[in-house]
This record gives sequence, C-alpha cells and structure tokens, in this order.
Amino acid sequence: MLKQNSEINNEIKCLEFFSGIGGMHYAFNTSGVKGKIVASFDLNIVANSVYRFNFGTNPVTTSIEVLKTVDVEKYGANCWLMSPPCQPYTRGGNNLDDKDTRAKPLLRLIELLLQLREPPCYIFLENVVNFEKSKSREKLVCQLIRMNYEIHECILSPLQFGIPNDRKRYYLMARKKDSETRNCDEEVLDYLSNAEIYASWPFPYMLKGNESINTDIPPLSDFLENTNTDSGLDDEKFMELHKVHEKYILKRFNFKYDIVQASHCKSSCFTKAYGSHHVIGSGSFLQTKKIEVTEYDFANPISLLELGLRFFTPLEVARLHAFPIKPVETQHETSENSSMQNIFFAKDPENATIMSNIPRAFNPKLLVSSINPIYLEFPDDIRIIQRHRLLGNSLNVWVVAELFRCVLFHKNN
Repeated sequence: MLKQNSEINNEIKCLEFFSGIGGMHYAFNTSGVKGKIVASFDLNIVANSVYRFNFGTNPVTTSIEVLKTVDVEKYGANCWLMSPPCQPYTRGGNNLDDKDTRAKPLLRLIELLLQLREPPCYIFLENVVNFEKSKSREKLVCQLIRMNYEIHECILSPLQFGIPNDRKRYYLMARKKDSETRNCDEEVLDYLSNAEIYASWPFPYMLKGNESINTDIPPLSDFLENTNTDSGLDDEKFMELHKVHEKYILKRFNFKYDIVQASHCKSSCFTKAYGSHHVIGSGSFLQTKKIEVTEYDFANPISLLELGLRFFTPLEVARLHAFPIKPVETQHETSENSSMQNIFFAKDPENATIMSNIPRAFNPKLLVSSINPIYLEFPDDIRIIQRHRLLGNSLNVWVVAELFRCVLFHKNN
C-alpha cells in the first residue's frame, strides 16, 4: 500500500531541481494535479531569467551539491522533480558517469534522501537514454529501494503520445510506501537484476479496457509558424532569419541530414546545438522549396541548396515540446485558421478529463487548463540561438504531464 498523506486530495508541494526554463513546472500545471512548485533550483543565468519572466519567481541559485538537509526541509516539500545534467551520460560524451563533476548535484540529492527527517513521498527524474545503464541511476534506485519506494522506469518518445517529434528520454517515477522499513540488499539486487524499463505507452498494465487509445500523429504543418501572425515578418525576412546557411551544408560531404517537409509526421530530436553551425545530429531541417524532391543527393551538397532548407524556429520547437504558447491576436481569422493557430492555447474549462487517469494521446487543447494560465514566452533580449539552446536542454511537457497524472500521482498504480 502506498503512502497516502500527500495523495490526490491533498496538496502536493514540489521542489524543482535543475529547473531550466521550467519544463517540469509547465508539466505539473498541465497534469492538473492539485499542488504547486514551492521552489526551483538552477544556476543558469539565462534560463533563470526566462523562468522569472514567466513564473514571476526567482530560482534558487545555491549549488545543489552543497545543499544541507535544512536547506531542503525548510520548504516542507513532499515531491522532488529532477532533470539533472545529461552530459555525464550521453552516448556521444566522455561517459564519465558518476565521476563527472556535473553528476555531483544528483549524487548529493541521493545522499540527502537518507538524511531527511521526512523524505519526499514522490520523486520524478528525467534524463537522456543511456542513463538507465549508468552508475548514477544504480545509486539512485538502490537508495530508493532501501528506503521502501515503489519505482516505475521507462524510456519513451513523444511519438508514442501523438507528437511528431522523436525525443526519446529516460524517466523514473518513485513513490514512498506506507512502511518505513528499509529493504535489504537482497531486494536491491533483485530489482537491479529484474527491473522492467517500459518502452511502450501506455504501460501494459494500463491497457485493460483502454486498448483503443488513439495516437494518430498530426503533420508538422500543425506546429509551424504563420509568418503573418506569429512572427510579424514577411516570408522573405522570415526565411532570411531562419535559413540554414550555405556554408553549413557545403563544408560537409555525404552527411545525411534529416530533411523533413511540412506534411511529414516526424522530426528528429532537437539538441541545444540546434540553430548553430553544429548542424550534425542537432535536429531536422525543414524543406520549403521543390517539395516534389524527396530523394536527396547528399554526395552533392550543392543540390541541397535548392531546397530552401531552414531551421525550425524556437516557437516551433517549443510547440513540438508541447509548451503552452500565448495566443496571437488577429482581427480576421477564418474558423479553420483559427483552430489551427489556436491549438496550443485552447482551454478545457470543465477540466473534465484531467483527473480521469486514463492515458491520453496528445491534445493541445488541454495544455492550458487553468483560469490564469502561464505560457512560455521569451524576454526580448534572449537571442534566437539562446532560445534554441534552452529548448534543447528542456523536456517534452505533455509526456511528463501524462507520467505525472497517470503514474507518479495516480494512487491506484
């Protein structure tokens, strides 16, 4: 039986560690779970300025690796939300894992769990694929098992939720059980040997009676900017601002870029390097010319220059990451265009489906469910390349919100 003192009918108080631009905060709001973020922690000055701009609060800039129990206990939080640095675990990195200095904040939080008078009832962690093989993850789950947490782990992509972006990530959800008894090493070893990391959504045990969940993926065109309303630029200026420069393409021979069209239903993962000269593996390019061309001669980079390749804009990436976007006011909209332009800020005033706990495919109409919604906006002084970097370091709001709603805070799991 799970610990009930902070269940759905009682307010959940969250500490948001490694908050960035507030992806966890937006996901918590989107989930519809009763509660609030009582404090967020991050050292990134630019990310903190965006967080403050949208949420009106300043993230704590104390380094997590030097936090003491009193620093955490004073908030009275019963939930930890964590998205620690991914560099120690990326497949293209140095693979230093728990020896990487950037892993120290997470390791400190793992230490603090055992030192707290009242450990959090709920813990959520998001990271890159490969974290599931890391020593850091092993240390975390060992601590959680010994402290009698129930754990769910998974590796999922937004594609599985009906979003045309392949951003596969590792997620861990843990809830404290009623008993305070510490589990023995034998149980820890058993978990490490036999733990199931789910790779499908919904999880198999959720499918009883709900096998017909619709996860049709809409085209990328539903997520693209309207140059006349969203950007305020004419087509030529818009293209000049976001085009992939010739020098980026011509200096790379035979590299197979991920080129997509507006009609496609998939894009590749956007990294923090997207929009810069680091174009290899950082995200998809959008083809805007010669749409009839679908076979590309990567051995002849000059031929790619005729395709009108451009970067997805920060707004488009934010939409693909399911952030709620503020509506664009227009005087003359057809009902069709209105629905297309407003899918990312429609409301569900009845809040009818929020707490049903039935897994849902992506529904942008549910991204904003409160009377006074908080949208993602960037201050004017945050440059395009900085916006791309912040979004590349963030998460998919809808995926995390559904994991909150259906797994972490669902009392019947």
